[in-house]
Amino acid sequence: MTATGVRQGVSADVDRLLTRFTRFLLLYSAEGGFELRETVRSVGAAYQADADVLAVAEGAVLVVRHPDGSEHADTVHVAPELARLDLVAEGKFLAGRISAGGLTAADADRELAGLAARRESYPAWLRIIGVTLFAAGFAPSVQATWRELGSSVILGAVMGVLFVVADRLRVLRTLLPIVGPLVVAVIAFEALHADRAPGGPVILMIPALFVLIPGDFLCAATVELAVGQITPGAVRLAQAAFTLVELAAGVVIAAEITGAGTRSLFEARVPSALPGWVLVVSWIPFTIGLAWTFSARMRDVPWILGLVYIAWGVQQGMTRAVGPTAGTFAAAAALAVVAGLLERSARRPPRIVLILGGFFALTVGALALRGLTTIDAGNQAQGLADLRDAITQTTALTLGLIVGAIAAMAGARNRT
Repeated sequence: MTATGVRQGVSADVDRLLTRFTRFLLLYSAEGGFELRETVRSVGAAYQADADVLAVAEGAVLVVRHPDGSEHADTVHVAPELARLDLVAEGKFLAGRISAGGLTAADADRELAGLAARRESYPAWLRIIGVTLFAAGFAPSVQATWRELGSSVILGAVMGVLFVVADRLRVLRTLLPIVGPLVVAVIAFEALHADRAPGGPVILMIPALFVLIPGDFLCAATVELAVGQITPGAVRLAQAAFTLVELAAGVVIAAEITGAGTRSLFEARVPSALPGWVLVVSWIPFTIGLAWTFSARMRDVPWILGLVYIAWGVQQGMTRAVGPTAGTFAAAAALAVVAGLLERSARRPPRIVLILGGFFALTVGALALRGLTTIDAGNQAQGLADLRDAITQTTALTLGLIVGAIAAMAGARNRT
């Protein structure tokens, strides 16, 4: 083969690798595609190729320019999801090895193809338990009562079955944001008499529905808008808002089907009935459940758990000292700073894996869902107040994440 043919073959290998990497990164960008462009550019630079990506929420245009003047352009279209945190971590490690010059483009492409084809890390039954733990671990933070905790175990198991089945049935996956709350709410009303729950039926259901509530998507969308990624931010914001409407509709339909009626969708404060240590310890099953639900590597769980406690601890302390908005801002900033500094190590998982548990712990989507259902129940004042608080805290969380990320980058530059 001539030298020209060899160069063309290498360029083709690089093009295939960059297209596959763009698809891989876009697929797992449900929490925001902030690093997609830089990762693709760094991988291309390792092979002396100038790569650039124009990304929207569900698509990307890749352009590659090679040293010999040849160009390659490709388009990628894939629906982003949050399902395989293990692959997100492995993708970071592979990109690091490529940038260090340890792999040819053909070898890297084969390795990336192997990652994309890798089977789920955990069996279906363990993911069902994961969703159950995820709900039960979050329950004390929603309402600190034994009834809330027990109901969350039952309803969380129901949601776990639906969540796992939806992975195998594309139709159910599309309809899960309305089918999930409909099934959970029917069981809650009929079997658990949620309409007579002291704090209201929606509070009883929120931990089980938490895996579907797009509070993290709302914040990712507002961050993208804040940093100038207008198109993906607007698309993701619209998607998150529509998902919230679907969730609320599922609960409302269930209330009507069961005869409880929309007037039963009230909301009330209930005094804490759980010892303080239960709330502290509950974040452990919450984090383990998150790992099993979203297929995170177990070796990453201690890091995720540590950041959950940092976010929750800062939020609790600042909320008591100043107020909930300032508490959310400070917690988000602390979370972003620590995650940004930790991810600098080539052996630690990327920021999205590190930050996700704390992000869920601070999420405000539950407030928005409560607001929508309370408005439908006829209590416009309380519902609008919940929506106002959701918007305020989403903004505070967004600004905290941006400030924390900037501080982490500044700290890394100073150390360098």
